[in-house]
Amino acid sequence: MLRLILGRIAAGAATLLVASALIFSATQLLPGDLATATLGRDATPAAVKQLRQTLGLDRPAALRYLDWLDGIAHLDLGKSAVNNVRVSSTIAQPLRNSALLVAVTLGLLIPLSLLVGTATALRRGSWFDVGSQLVTVALVALPEFVVGIVLVLAFAIAWPVLPAVTFQVTATGLVLPVATLLMLSLAYTARMVRAGVIDVLSSEYVAMARLKGMPEHSVIRHHVLPNAIGPSLHAFALTAAWLAGGVVIVEYLFAYPGIGRLLIDAVTSRDVPMVEAVSLILAAVYVIGNLLADVATILLTPRLRTRQ
Repeated sequence: MLRLILGRIAAGAATLLVASALIFSATQLLPGDLATATLGRDATPAAVKQLRQTLGLDRPAALRYLDWLDGIAHLDLGKSAVNNVRVSSTIAQPLRNSALLVAVTLGLLIPLSLLVGTATALRRGSWFDVGSQLVTVALVALPEFVVGIVLVLAFAIAWPVLPAVTFQVTATGLVLPVATLLMLSLAYTARMVRAGVIDVLSSEYVAMARLKGMPEHSVIRHHVLPNAIGPSLHAFALTAAWLAGGVVIVEYLFAYPGIGRLLIDAVTSRDVPMVEAVSLILAAVYVIGNLLADVATILLTPRLRTRQ
């Protein structure tokens, strides 16, 4: 088991290293550079050349990449090309806002997924189950911006009870962004919970518990849910990793002051250090989410847990 976990951690670290190289390479392919973005389009070639030398942009890309990695290792993400403020201080508040958005979504997602998934599994083949499966399949096929726009049209325009944009983090401002992320992620996790519950319901120990005369609610609570929630944890961990990318579109759609909106603004203003830092953070969240999912699977699977 320990060897498997260490292998997953090593693979996650390697994936993050490759992601950092791809992020750095992609920003180097953009037209212009940090010197041009800092001085503006009207800057003279001599001024741009001098600033490039000052910033070390005339050095080989490989050396600049190693310097960037060294700065990350020392928690130094560089300075913004727009306002010359340290990136770490700029992203602190948006990162907290995005963490709040994801935390609220997950806090609602887990109990709702267990409730909907278990209810549909217990009523397998009923109109409730068929209707729920049709709705979840439809939601899985829809992109974030479509669901968000429909919610805005319904609750901010047709029935104006909620704000269409969220310039500040408020309780009402969180409703539509959270609802968008929740609807899309619930469609996936509820189906995973349903599949796990159906699999456990057909097991021999559940049949034995029923033959012993155990009440159905006790069978569900003591035998079905504890054994079905294990595989579902993997789905929850992967969903948490997906939310790291999903917030980019949702935050921009609702003007939510999070890290996703900051990334889009940084790309628009050609703030390369900010783009690199935010992209790496999102990649790290995704890699860590997948790593936690793999570790949870190993710990909850007896065959893998006992492997030497």
